[in-house]
Amino acid sequence: MTALLPEVHRPAHHGVRGLRRKGVALAATGVTVLVALGMLALAVPVPGLEGFLGDRVRQRVGDQVACPGTLPSRPEVTVGGDGPLLPQALRGTLGELRVRVPDVTLSGVPHAAFAATMKDVSQPDGNSTHVGSMDAEITVAFANLPAQGQATRPSFHRAPDGGLTVDVVMPAEAADNVKARLYLTMSVQGETVRSVPQRLELFGRTVPAGQVSDLTGGVRTEKLPHLPDGVVYKSITPRADGLHVALGGVSTTPLSALPSTVGGRDVTYTAADGLLGINTSAIGLPLTIKTEPVLSGTTLTLTPRKVHILGGDHDPGDAIAKLVLAQTDKSSLSRTLPALPRGVSYRSVTVDPGGIRLVIDGVTVKPFSALSQPAGDHPTTFGAAGGLLTATQKGGSGEATPITLYGRPVIRGATLDIAPRQIQMFGIRFPAAKVLAEVSAQQTTFPLQKLPAGLAYGKVEVLPTGLRIRLSGRDVTLARGSLTGGSC
Repeated sequence: MTALLPEVHRPAHHGVRGLRRKGVALAATGVTVLVALGMLALAVPVPGLEGFLGDRVRQRVGDQVACPGTLPSRPEVTVGGDGPLLPQALRGTLGELRVRVPDVTLSGVPHAAFAATMKDVSQPDGNSTHVGSMDAEITVAFANLPAQGQATRPSFHRAPDGGLTVDVVMPAEAADNVKARLYLTMSVQGETVRSVPQRLELFGRTVPAGQVSDLTGGVRTEKLPHLPDGVVYKSITPRADGLHVALGGVSTTPLSALPSTVGGRDVTYTAADGLLGINTSAIGLPLTIKTEPVLSGTTLTLTPRKVHILGGDHDPGDAIAKLVLAQTDKSSLSRTLPALPRGVSYRSVTVDPGGIRLVIDGVTVKPFSALSQPAGDHPTTFGAAGGLLTATQKGGSGEATPITLYGRPVIRGATLDIAPRQIQMFGIRFPAAKVLAEVSAQQTTFPLQKLPAGLAYGKVEVLPTGLRIRLSGRDVTLARGSLTGGSC
């Protein structure tokens, strides 16, 4: 059987070459495995290595955000981006970092919160960080907003429309330049003038008096001079030149109230046919001088028309009448009537058994200065508009006034501006511009800290408990500590 198996002879050098080829193949296989393992390490996170690198990143970023000892606790740093940290570390650029500082003083406001998302982050040197793009926000609680120069601390709130409201107390001296104008109707009741508030003009707005009764007060009353019986005040109308007071009526002097002596003689009176009879005696005979009352301005003269004597009437030119009248003092038949206000006059006179009746009528104009000044330290200037009395006063009530500011915060450059659009006072909203033109302004602007080049403030949002300020930028280089307003 052995003869059937041929014997094969191989040269010795052929065996050596085979061993060498086998060694090269094994070496190549080892290199391939190492390369594959390296690629795998770059593509797949290695738990121990990733944790080590993450800790290093958080440490270095935390050291960059704030100067040592300036924060009550270290910043919260989260490494984001796609893929493991090793290739990012090898490139020297991290894809994304998220930083949160829950308690930091920013722009002088304590206990603010800062949060940022930074992309393409690198560290050119130990004291600066370069960010390809950055979006951040600062959140400030209402309770920590500054209130410099305020007598009482403002109270901030979010309005239903998303705006900002600020409740503050305006000191009394801030209203020294406030001008208010009250419009009142005037009427006469007896000898009393009633002035009833209708509307109030304040800060460029006209408000019904009923809405601001605390400011306008109630009905004002003022007494007018007493008038004779039968004469009454009819109306009072404010006009540009003063108060136009209309009055009129009939003033009656009863016969019994007339003088009991005339020219030294005792007399009595009768009236008939529109003439006043003066009953007396002369030359030893009873007689009656029948007179007609005649007006001339404010002089009332009893002009003789007949003399009744010896049972008959005699004209003034009759000899007997002349004799009687010659013994009568003519001055005793005239008297000056009481002076009437300018514009009012005695219009006519008549006589009947009820007495001498004087018709009085007219309109007198009283200057506004005749009105009494309301109580208080601020004088009132009276005038007229549209038939209404106007009472204008400058200055406040002398007491602090609670007000509410309504607006939407904006950032102008590096300044937070919370200037109001409307201001509510006495339960009424007024245009802020009108109010601030007369009221000493409260602080409404607050400086913000300067930002690094490439980073800028954006919009402001009003949250239920505070303000959130947005900021963003590109190609930003942050010095160590600059995010929290400092430098190391």
